[in-house]
Amino acid sequence: MPKKGTSKKTADTASASTKKTLRQRAEDSLTQNETALTPETVTSLTPEEIKGILHELQVHQIELEMQNEELRQSQLALETVKAHYFDLYDLAPVGFFTIGLKGIIEEANLKAAVLLGVERGNLVGRPFTHFILPSDQDIYYLHFNKLLVNGATQSFELRLKQATRPYLWVSATAMKEPQGQNYKLVITDITDRKKTEQQLQASHIRLEETLNKLQESQAQLVKQERLAAVGQLAAGIAHDFNNILAVIILHVELSLKTHDLVKLYNRLQIILQQAEYAAELVQQIMDFGRRSIIQLKPLDLTPFLHDQIQIFRQDIPENIKMNLNGSYDTCLIAADENRLRQVITNLVLNARDSMPDGGQLLILTDRCHFAGDNETPLPDMLAGDWVRLTVQDTGAGIEPEILPHIFEPFFTTKGPGKGAGLGLAQVYGIVKQHNGYIEVHTTVGQGTAFIIYLPALFARERKPAAPDQLENLPSGHGETVLIVEDNDLLREAMVSALQGLNYRTETAVNGAAALTLLQQAHQEIDLVLSDLRMPKMDGKALFRAIKQHGLTVPMVVVSGHPSEIESIQTLMGEGLVGYLIKPVNIQALAKLLAQALRQNVS
Repeated sequence: MPKKGTSKKTADTASASTKKTLRQRAEDSLTQNETALTPETVTSLTPEEIKGILHELQVHQIELEMQNEELRQSQLALETVKAHYFDLYDLAPVGFFTIGLKGIIEEANLKAAVLLGVERGNLVGRPFTHFILPSDQDIYYLHFNKLLVNGATQSFELRLKQATRPYLWVSATAMKEPQGQNYKLVITDITDRKKTEQQLQASHIRLEETLNKLQESQAQLVKQERLAAVGQLAAGIAHDFNNILAVIILHVELSLKTHDLVKLYNRLQIILQQAEYAAELVQQIMDFGRRSIIQLKPLDLTPFLHDQIQIFRQDIPENIKMNLNGSYDTCLIAADENRLRQVITNLVLNARDSMPDGGQLLILTDRCHFAGDNETPLPDMLAGDWVRLTVQDTGAGIEPEILPHIFEPFFTTKGPGKGAGLGLAQVYGIVKQHNGYIEVHTTVGQGTAFIIYLPALFARERKPAAPDQLENLPSGHGETVLIVEDNDLLREAMVSALQGLNYRTETAVNGAAALTLLQQAHQEIDLVLSDLRMPKMDGKALFRAIKQHGLTVPMVVVSGHPSEIESIQTLMGEGLVGYLIKPVNIQALAKLLAQALRQNVS
């Protein structure tokens, strides 16, 4: 940008050049004009002609004076505009630089000097890179080269040296001049913004560290709560199993000393009852942990409940009125009938116990539709069609301080011997295994309602189940069953049970031994009954090894571990004939073997 004095001198020179040119043009025109006045022609003019010429000269003189005045006013206006422009240029809130192709500063405004903390005279003639921090010079050269190559305006941020501070953060915009080889550079101070960003970043880092510590503390707290829950669960299990074992051990010891067959039979009955109670306790724990193996089949809830109520009436006193208000709509769900029966049983018996002086017990079923997720009654519950099951009583209700704990295992408000505290925990686990939800509405002194939501199925025609034509246990016809079990006592018990059902038996302690036996005499084996979890070779590996060796003997498995359900379902898809869940009773075992052999023959 030119200085004021220099600009005025240049303008005067241009004006003189213009005047000389006009004068020369006028003289040339006068020389070429044939009618130009000469001393000879002047004497021949009349007074009137001379008067006319003088008049013309005066008019031209006035016109020239007026033109000169206009030029002077224009010159003054131009000088004013130039002065105003220089004021704006110098006092602009941003720094302006004019930089040559070699990177030398040719012009700079006052703001640029103020930002860098140096005199303006110390800027002009020096390389702009002299004022850039060494670590940021690559940024400048990168954008400078882009500007030279494609001429596109460049915007970037970098740090400049500052006389009173370590450095100055600036936002820079570089652009080529419309004419010429120089380019303009505009800088804006963003130091405060950068400090704020750094402070925010530091705060963000501290916040993340705090959140990490909070999450670690929360995880530790959850771990402690889980340990406490496991401790409570273990204590409850130990208490109930110790009672069961005490009864069993006592009656076994008495049985060993008695020779009275009647007393021996009665004691064995008690031992069997306690063993069944232990199996039921294990099932309740697995239901609560959602680890029990369930088989979901279409089930119309209202007819199912109608049949159950007829059974419940035997356990409900006469002073409690029990009614079923079933929906006329089909309440079809996907359910495991046995596990759902356990849910209803637990809720009905809980309602009975809450009304020792009598009352009303109402069971309701209906279909409900929720159009949007915000309409569902419980969090995380999806919109759609649901079957609602309500078990409502007019009992004592649940105290507010007790309500948050009712689904915890072994939590009970009943007296000793009146409940293990697993009933509602089992209900909760089974409902969750059915992809359902459960909520409780209660008022102290007025009663409690347990409301269960289960995903609804669309009604479809279903064939009625064929009645069981076999009144007695199905038995074998001398078929040979290979029993693969690593537990010696259980293996011997299975051998005795199968021989009692008219089967011949072979045994193996693991999958490897069973495979060797099958390779040697597979034609003599009609069925393989194998535990799923064993050392050396488990039941899953044995099943696949049988198929790999081309053996066609059918196989069923027995499992006592809830985590194996996915493996069992996979094997069923690969051709496994069937399975049982431990503890195994002789009725289920007899039915499974008969079904497996019948299926293999067909």
